[in-house]
Amino acid sequence: MQLTSPALVVIAATLAVGLAVLVALTRRRRPNGWVGHGLRFLAILVSQAMAVFAVVLVANNTYDFYNNWDDLLGGGGSGEVPAVAAGTLVPPDGSQGRVVTVTVRAPGAKGPGGERLPVLVWLPKQYGQPQFKKVRFPVVMMLPGQPSTPQGVFSGFEFGKEAAAAIDSGRAKPFVAVLPPLMIDPPRDTECTNVPNGPQAETWLYQDVRTAVINKLRVDRDGAHWSTMGWSTGGFCAAKLLLRHPTLFGAAISVGGYFTAETDSTTGDLFGGNAQLRKENSPSWLIKQNGARQTNLLVVTSTADRDSWHGAPYADTAKFVAQNKGTPGVSTILLTSGGHNFGTYRPTLPAAFGWLKQIGSLG
Repeated sequence: MQLTSPALVVIAATLAVGLAVLVALTRRRRPNGWVGHGLRFLAILVSQAMAVFAVVLVANNTYDFYNNWDDLLGGGGSGEVPAVAAGTLVPPDGSQGRVVTVTVRAPGAKGPGGERLPVLVWLPKQYGQPQFKKVRFPVVMMLPGQPSTPQGVFSGFEFGKEAAAAIDSGRAKPFVAVLPPLMIDPPRDTECTNVPNGPQAETWLYQDVRTAVINKLRVDRDGAHWSTMGWSTGGFCAAKLLLRHPTLFGAAISVGGYFTAETDSTTGDLFGGNAQLRKENSPSWLIKQNGARQTNLLVVTSTADRDSWHGAPYADTAKFVAQNKGTPGVSTILLTSGGHNFGTYRPTLPAAFGWLKQIGSLG
């Protein structure tokens, strides 16, 4: 049974309630020796475990932490990112565009048969229309959270539906969306960093993925028409890519993100103990180096989101917003309610697409 199946939640909750009721109904009976005591104690433990499991499953389905059992258990031990089931993400009638995959050589892969990773690409319906056959489309690179997958963030944000609606309404010009995986060295969280003596995750995104998409699809090559957009950890990465590579990306949108690299047991030592390298991978530090240069950065956050605004150890968006009031090109969408989940932020996508059009990033 799939990890995200609603039936699994129902089974766990039913077992939790059923065992609790069974213990309550039998508690007045005299236990049948140590066997009876042991069975009752075991039933209590299993009931509590199933209750916790059900809550965890609901949280996972809400926040899209893990999409399958292999993700949960560390990528299945193979180090490979599973292929994207592209055909299931948009309606087959083409009303919400279509989804394809582009495979890109994995960081550190050697030889012609080296490992390749699937990158999800959303094409608007205009991509295949005759009047657009000579058009090179602007690109939005949409980055998922950690841990998560391209298909997870695409589904969670209903990206095809929202993007198609924005284009149809004139809020946005037709564009191509590129959704690469962030977990390229599972289960490690690289924070999109070129790790010393480790995976070169940043280079893979701005060079390998970008080059593969330009070579294989009809997209604009001008960095001014490439934008980054990211959810949670992807929001941190989106801002970092813009600030570190301003000639390759013209704008960035951080959705429920943060602005200083997180380091914990899932990341390991990302910077080899080098304090300067850590600064150079921090959007909070990088934006201070801009001087008067305009940075097209949109910060989308909720003041009730403890994983972005304030609360969690890495949640520093409140500080970032306060420090960048008046910074040229830094815009904000501040929600006053809603936690760290797709339901909170999905309604902000039309405004985000409109902002990209307004600043000229969508052509």
